[in-house]
Amino acid sequence: MLKQELLDAYLGRQPTFEALGRALHAHLQGVLERGGVSVHGISYRVKSPASLARKLARPDKIYERLDELTDLVGLRIITFFEDSIEQVARLIEQHFRVDIDRSVDKRLRQDPDSFGYRSLHYICHPPPELLEHHSGWDWPFEIQIRTILQHAWAEIEHDLGYKSPESVPLPVRRRFSRLAGLLEIADSEFVELRRFMESYAQEVRQPVQLERDALELDTVSLQSLVEAGPVAELDRVLADRLGRPLAPALFFPDYVTRMLRTVQLDRPARILQRLETFSPRLLTFAERYFRFTTEAWGFGGEHLDSVQRGYSLVLLAHWQALFEAELELHRVERMKGFYQQLDYPDDEAEARRIARLFVKCFADWRGHSPS
Repeated sequence: MLKQELLDAYLGRQPTFEALGRALHAHLQGVLERGGVSVHGISYRVKSPASLARKLARPDKIYERLDELTDLVGLRIITFFEDSIEQVARLIEQHFRVDIDRSVDKRLRQDPDSFGYRSLHYICHPPPELLEHHSGWDWPFEIQIRTILQHAWAEIEHDLGYKSPESVPLPVRRRFSRLAGLLEIADSEFVELRRFMESYAQEVRQPVQLERDALELDTVSLQSLVEAGPVAELDRVLADRLGRPLAPALFFPDYVTRMLRTVQLDRPARILQRLETFSPRLLTFAERYFRFTTEAWGFGGEHLDSVQRGYSLVLLAHWQALFEAELELHRVERMKGFYQQLDYPDDEAEARRIARLFVKCFADWRGHSPS
């Protein structure tokens, strides 16, 4: 078939390809969601007539039929991690009719500067469920799977006009090769970092790990700490006193972690130690604390819909900050610094006003020092 005839045939079927692209995109999203695979994004495109005309004009390939063009409809899956490509690939082979002979795994390429092209390319046909009511949709299409770093590399290369080794000078090709190596290492390192984080999260879930002096406080160890006996029990006691349900969600973990670190409670073991002294004073301290929040910001414990987990640690941090100093003047300065670091980094006057109000609410409270 002549090139113009192929182009005319495509133009006549372009609405069909548009409908097929939308249906395949929705179907692929469902396949990945049901398969439990999280990806950065899924996109599709239908080849433009101009792009097709350029492809048909190339001298290195002659097409006889329209269905020999496998990229008239293309889908792209961008994964976060390199090992997720295999998970996605298994789902595609299970849920689509894959043309293995025309598919290619470009990850097997050994070219030193081919990082951005090391994606997995499947040539597929629509699954039977999509063809049941649309028999005219039985056309080959392409699915590309690559990581977000591979995708960024390919997009930048394309923007720079680097379409083949022959298109750029040798010094530039050498620099591309160096960058490709760095990004390939980065792709592998991200996988290892994720595995380390998963292993770390499992490790700190063990109660005995929280008592280790070497374990530092972060949002992962905070989660385990909140699930541990002492904190979980204090949260429940506080919720019961306020007459509010205990919510399953953790109270702003990044904020609580910063708050505890601000008062040198930067290790779970140290926090558990402080809780031994603070626990008997929790409810009387909470009563004063919510009196303070009502005066400072207009809300008290009665305004809470629920008590989020870890809220008792917020009270612990305030108690620790308040009693790090003996004199009232020093307490005002200490609380001013506390609020300035957490809530008012650009408003020292407001941080001081809130600090004075906080210290005033606890002026006659006979809580014992944490020391």
